[in-house]
Amino acid sequence: MKKPTQPTKVNLLPFFTFSFMFLSILNTKAQKVHYDSVNKQKYVLVDVHKTYERITSKGYESVEMYEYLGNYYFDCQNFKKSKLYFDKLFEKYSLSQISSKSIERYKTMKF
Repeated sequence: MKKPTQPTKVNLLPFFTFSFMFLSILNTKAQKVHYDSVNKQKYVLVDVHKTYERITSKGYESVEMYEYLGNYYFDCQNFKKSKLYFDKLFEKYSLSQISSKSIERYKTMKF
């Protein structure tokens, strides 16, 4: 009669150590943490235009988001994206809700 064999033990410590190190490296690259030189407090910079684009892609919309994105891309000289957001802005909202800066910029765009 055979003796029952015990299952071999697998040492998972190297796997967990590597996983923890890899995840911590990914997390540090995902955010930029800065320190205030006066108060020595942490703060994180957020890309507002990326956040607004993500929100509008999910179906949420407002005058402020479309204006911000249109003006942001106009300042970056990405006129195709600027026109895209200005078109949505002027299509969905009345002129009384839109700032004069955005109206003037939209008039200067030629496509």
